[in-house]
Amino acid sequence: MRFKNKQILVYGLGDSGRSAIVLLKKLGARVSFYDDDVRFFDYIGFERNPKQKWDLVVVSPGIKCRENPLLAWFDQQKVPYISEIDLAYQNCKGRIVAVTGTNGKTTVCMLTNNILRAAGFSTFLCGNIGLPFSSICEKTTKETIVVCEVSNFQLETSRFFRADVNAILNVRPDHLDRHGSFKEYVSVKSKIAANLKKRDLLILNLDDDVAKKLVLHKKVKFFSKQRLKKGTYVWKNQIYSNRKKIIDLSDIHLAGDKNLENVLASVALTTPFKVSADACFTAIKNFAPAHHRMEKVGTIFGVTFVDDSKATNVASTIACVDAFKQESILLLMGGQGKEIDYDDLFKIGYKIKKVICFGVEAKNISKSAQKFGYDTEEFAKFEPAVEFAMKQSKEGDFVLLSPGCSSFDEFQSYAERGDAFKKIVLGKLFGKEVEVK
Repeated sequence: MRFKNKQILVYGLGDSGRSAIVLLKKLGARVSFYDDDVRFFDYIGFERNPKQKWDLVVVSPGIKCRENPLLAWFDQQKVPYISEIDLAYQNCKGRIVAVTGTNGKTTVCMLTNNILRAAGFSTFLCGNIGLPFSSICEKTTKETIVVCEVSNFQLETSRFFRADVNAILNVRPDHLDRHGSFKEYVSVKSKIAANLKKRDLLILNLDDDVAKKLVLHKKVKFFSKQRLKKGTYVWKNQIYSNRKKIIDLSDIHLAGDKNLENVLASVALTTPFKVSADACFTAIKNFAPAHHRMEKVGTIFGVTFVDDSKATNVASTIACVDAFKQESILLLMGGQGKEIDYDDLFKIGYKIKKVICFGVEAKNISKSAQKFGYDTEEFAKFEPAVEFAMKQSKEGDFVLLSPGCSSFDEFQSYAERGDAFKKIVLGKLFGKEVEVK
């Protein structure tokens, strides 16, 4: 697609939208922008009448598509629109590794990137992880590998995006408030394989009931915690890839079965690049996960505090509780709901001393937990819920912040919520304001 002198509208002024504007101007396009948020109405370049016959519209991932009147108008008038990752893909010279799934995307992308770098490759880490693809695509060369975290929001309006190596890690109910149904959510995730060529590779999780069925391409490989004849798998407490030993499980410092799946996925994603076992071993053994993902804040007076604020759906909370299931748990859950059933967690029967519920979903979570015999406490706000958990905890307990909900009732992001948790815990214990880095 040629962009020079084209009249293009960028819809959505988040990080991805702003990066798209910069890239399009470099490509010689005549760019206007629009956002539903009234805060941007007075910006220079803001288009107050977006209903025009644009040559193209680039849609940011933050824009909700279902029942969106502007996108409906574009459809009616046959105005073409694409995702920001489509724009970036068309201006990328390097090979692309793309990762999607409900949980684990960021960890897998970070670890995959580390393995490739340990093997000597020049890489870029971008996408939903924080750095927009369109901000780095022009810096790529034929020798570059782009590791791109791809969310359902990015795939929703995608038409052209494709990657050389792709992975669908898992598919569990999430963002149903945005997509309307689990069937539609699965359909959006599946779009990562929509444009694959014969030589491209699709990697699937054989241990995930939904993901393993998404055989959407002829060239498919699996990873599993069980032994396989080929692929990436666990056997005798060791990870193997195509029968080549990679690492002992005892050398992996990430907690839980879900993180084991993340390691398996990362190894599988790097096999097409003929990465050595030594490079994999070094990267995996030295890997530290991103903040707010089962991150231990510390053990204070015998109580261990864990920040898993990134757990914004029930499947993530299950993974966190499962990782610490041998411990005495006080579980902090709540925030803004996504129309997801909390019974999936509580019906498992984990030994949880108390479920401390907060935010707009507090009552719904509490009702679900009580149905399965759990002791609960409800709070309208986050801070008193955390303080209550601290008072209730005893030596040997684990206080897990694993909300199972988005943060937007009280915070701008899961990261802000996680930082608030650390500040409350450390500040109350040490009696002073604590800086969180």
